Amino acid sequence: MKIKKLAIDNYKYFCSLEGSDYIASEFALETILKLIKKFNVSNIMEIGLGIGSVSDTILKFSKIENLQINYVGTEKNQFCLNALPQNVQNFNEIQLFSELIEVPNNKFDLIIIDGLDLSLVEIKKYCAPNAILFIEGGREEQTKSILDIFPNYLFVNVITLKKNPPYAHESRSVKSYIGGGQLIFTNPTFKMRLFWAKQKLLTFIKIKIRKNFKK
Repeated sequence: MKIKKLAIDNYKYFCSLEGSDYIASEFALETILKLIKKFNVSNIMEIGLGIGSVSDTILKFSKIENLQINYVGTEKNQFCLNALPQNVQNFNEIQLFSELIEVPNNKFDLIIIDGLDLSLVEIKKYCAPNAILFIEGGREEQTKSILDIFPNYLFVNVITLKKNPPYAHESRSVKSYIGGGQLIFTNPTFKMRLFWAKQKLLTFIKIKIRKNFKK
């Protein structure tokens, strides 16, 4: 199954579930899967599991691609905690904690931030030497506070030119662009620098096109 199809199919599925107001977009899901494949990610932590759209998509992808993924997640909202076992096909493979400060000091290749956590200042100790951070959606203040922790970072706001599809949650207007995310390479390798440069160029072009459409 292609990455794009899995991202779209799973997004459609989660849009039909209760509590889907703030789930990661299909573009964000697709971007995360591409990062996992390109950089051979094996240790993942998701801060803010929500109702499980990201974790379910990644764990399904790991089965399709025969990847060995160690998945850790945090969540303390009771509604989400009740929903996760029902929504996530491979829920038993998630090591679940209430907050970041409860997670053992493991080192993660990819950290996905899809929720607020007051202990994010501690995030550096959970990062592998060349960790990738992906902050779903806008979250500008959260992004700024995290960037201050990593002096060698490379950062890009990844966006798309696609508008929200009809099957998106009713809170997302079909006239608005699909949400993206904030991509941070904490200590980038040469391969990561090349990837970042490409994404930086693509984002620059897409912003120009968006502005032209507004005229």
